[in-house]
Amino acid sequence: MPNDGTFELLAGLHDDNQAAMSFLQKPVYNLDEMDRRESMISLVYSGCFCIKSSKHIDPQQPGMVYIDGKATEAPLIEKPTAMFGQLVGIIVRKYLLEYNKEYKVRYAGAYDTDGLEIPEFIFNLKTLPRIEPGVKYPEHDAIVLQAAREGAVLLKNDNTLPLSSGSYVNVFGAAAVVFRLGCLGAGKINPRYGIRVKEGIEKYSSLELNQELYEFYTEEKNVFPPEDVVARAKDRSGTAVVFITRGSSEAHDAPKDKGGYYLTDEERGLIQRVTTAFDKTVAILNVAHPIETTWIEEYGVNAVLLTGLSGMVGGRALAEILEGTVNPSGKLPNTWAYDYDDYPSAPNFLTKDQIANKSGEAPFQYAATVYEEGLYVGYRYFDTFQKPAAYLFGHGLSYTTFDTKLKSAVKTDVCSTQMDVEVRNIGTRAGKEVVMLYAHFDGGELEQPDKRLVAFAKTKELLPGEVQILSLEVSDKRLKSYCEAEAAWIIEPGKISFLLGGTPNRAKPVWSMDVADKIVVAQVKNRVAPPFLVKELSAKDLAGTYPQGEMTKAYTAEECEGLLPFKNSRTAVGNDDVPLEHTTDRLIRFPDLVKNPALVEQFVAQMTDYELARMSVGGHTGWGIEDNGYAGTLFNEKALDKYEIPDYFFADGNNGLNMFEVNIGFPVSTTVCASFNEELSYAEGKAIAREAKDMNLHCLLAPALNLQRNPLCGRHTEYFSEDPFLAGRMAGQESRGFEESGVSSCMKHFFANNAETMRNTNHSIMSERTARELYLAAFETAFEVNKPDTVMTGYNAANGVYCSNDEELLRGILREEFGFTGYVMTDWNGYGDEGMAAPLAAGVSWLAPGNPDDTLVTPIEAALRSGDLPRARVQKNLVDLIKVVLKYQEA
Repeated sequence: MPNDGTFELLAGLHDDNQAAMSFLQKPVYNLDEMDRRESMISLVYSGCFCIKSSKHIDPQQPGMVYIDGKATEAPLIEKPTAMFGQLVGIIVRKYLLEYNKEYKVRYAGAYDTDGLEIPEFIFNLKTLPRIEPGVKYPEHDAIVLQAAREGAVLLKNDNTLPLSSGSYVNVFGAAAVVFRLGCLGAGKINPRYGIRVKEGIEKYSSLELNQELYEFYTEEKNVFPPEDVVARAKDRSGTAVVFITRGSSEAHDAPKDKGGYYLTDEERGLIQRVTTAFDKTVAILNVAHPIETTWIEEYGVNAVLLTGLSGMVGGRALAEILEGTVNPSGKLPNTWAYDYDDYPSAPNFLTKDQIANKSGEAPFQYAATVYEEGLYVGYRYFDTFQKPAAYLFGHGLSYTTFDTKLKSAVKTDVCSTQMDVEVRNIGTRAGKEVVMLYAHFDGGELEQPDKRLVAFAKTKELLPGEVQILSLEVSDKRLKSYCEAEAAWIIEPGKISFLLGGTPNRAKPVWSMDVADKIVVAQVKNRVAPPFLVKELSAKDLAGTYPQGEMTKAYTAEECEGLLPFKNSRTAVGNDDVPLEHTTDRLIRFPDLVKNPALVEQFVAQMTDYELARMSVGGHTGWGIEDNGYAGTLFNEKALDKYEIPDYFFADGNNGLNMFEVNIGFPVSTTVCASFNEELSYAEGKAIAREAKDMNLHCLLAPALNLQRNPLCGRHTEYFSEDPFLAGRMAGQESRGFEESGVSSCMKHFFANNAETMRNTNHSIMSERTARELYLAAFETAFEVNKPDTVMTGYNAANGVYCSNDEELLRGILREEFGFTGYVMTDWNGYGDEGMAAPLAAGVSWLAPGNPDDTLVTPIEAALRSGDLPRARVQKNLVDLIKVVLKYQEA
């Protein structure tokens, strides 16, 4: 169990119950929820309902679980954790099959580690009723379906798909049953219904499911069926459809080994036998992140469809694409290598196994992750160095064929252009196409990847022979590069070529322009310099600069003397905040602000030091057994009660509302991003926001737009892409959808939060140019679409300073350079390493989630009274916060 702020919060919400057994959550179960919240504690609890034991259970005598009087199987018993103690994973997914039914569960026969029998535990476990598709918010269901359809990516097709109408579908693999619709953690959905493989085929297509094979895999084992079962399947169809699934979770990076990035021996054995037995094989990848791909050619798989984690209608979209009533139009937002070690970030990505293998008696306190790959993330590396990849960024096949060509190009400014691109469907089926425009730079001194994405657009559904003209605009913001020596964004003299296509290695030159003189796009300051010179990968010396990972390691407290390794100090932006003076004798209450927002500064000015400190710290979290799942609230009680500040609730909401009440469930962010459809991302934001308002939520902690630097990152599904421009555009549209619908958006995690292993103490180190052109650029691009109401800092440190403590980052880059005018919050318990006053001094308005007592408030009040924390700074922070709270209030 990692030392993790979120886990500490969750553990603290559960009583230290001394009864033999107790509940973590109410005994209710959503059949459409593949992985419950307990799985975030340990991924082994997938498909379980967990209870807590006050005794340590002997794993050799774990007992037996009986459901409605029938013996099922022994529970999962993991090693007790310091925070949660002994959990008992009662496997229920295979046994609870009916909606709206109360099951009697009996757990008996377990012994503790002292050899004493634990009293049996009997309880009723109620499955939730199902809300059928179209009953609630039917217009939202339609948007979810569009996202699942357009987010699927056809990776390979040897004239195997689509299947003919009425085809018999022979399914293989446990994933045909365990078909995941979403991820765990902040991006989790709690859908009001879930359409998986069986229902999708039976209700939404003319295809016929092989029921015998499907029932065989309800045991959730990747084994090849008996010969007679296979023979009957082959008699009906010579095509097999094999399923592979991978989940993901916040707080857990994916394992590098088998069952994580690599296939298990059982999965490989199954695929090998299926491809040998059947004429054609289709592989369905219901996976959260890229996985190894060598098996596709090794075993001769004929077609590969990536569904991703496709939301509450995933099974329907899958069936429609298999049958061909829907034409796949998704493109990869990330690169799929042949092997994990092909990624240049691999040597500098710490896995739990690496840390466990190196760990002695002393626990690790900090980790340093050096981004030696520099600018060469994803396709920028594979394309520039001509490294073969299985499927490059932008790849995605269709059942039809398109012809794309440049119609016109007009220079609209010194270094800006507009291009009109003609897309014609020259195939025989209707379909949608994505157009991507890349830029290539010649003649400059700054190192450049071979290509970078500078524009993209998606057509409507084009009938055979139909044409659409797409307009692509490229401004100087897309063409600028950061020069550390000049502390400026510049465009160097030389030639800029534009290439049109899908994957960058197949893009064709269509236009170019010459830049005669250097253009300074923006003069800024070097504000996030690394604590030491980072040797980064260079195309000028591949062998001499390829990442080695020597500086990336975990540190014990003794090794780093209890301090953040490579801790740096930043130059203060400057305390130019003027203290607010209270100039009226009357008490100004929040309702007065609603009538007259100009009073907001006076509202804050009247607060005492204690009240300023108390307002800066959050109140409650709603994750307890009797709560509804909200993530946090503004504190408005006790000393602040007189101000009549309204209740204000925060919730996770990347792809649905992570609440205990069932609601909408979109595909995960990276699957939505595969649609390359900005209008769809905007519609998603509007739909989620409407349901959020109906649940009395005010701020959604989304979107998350850190880059997909490495495929093992546990939040890969929450993040959009390896490309900052694509990620920024899609995230910005979702944010715009939230806020135009009356709910605040919180873009996160600012910045370089690219690993979950030791995430609270992980230090990301890179050159300033890499930081700005990749990891900060995603946020900058998103701000061009919509400046959000709030931004959340990352748990991590970056280039010497914790993000929540970095004034240069929060006031210099975020406010002065990006023009941000909202408020900044921390991640949950992510307060940095310099005390409670440090985030506020750096420009954070709200410490999340806080707590109802004054544990966090007292040191802030003391710093205000001593003058160590400028009162004017805290006042300014809270003015920013109150303005956002006011924004959606009705007078």
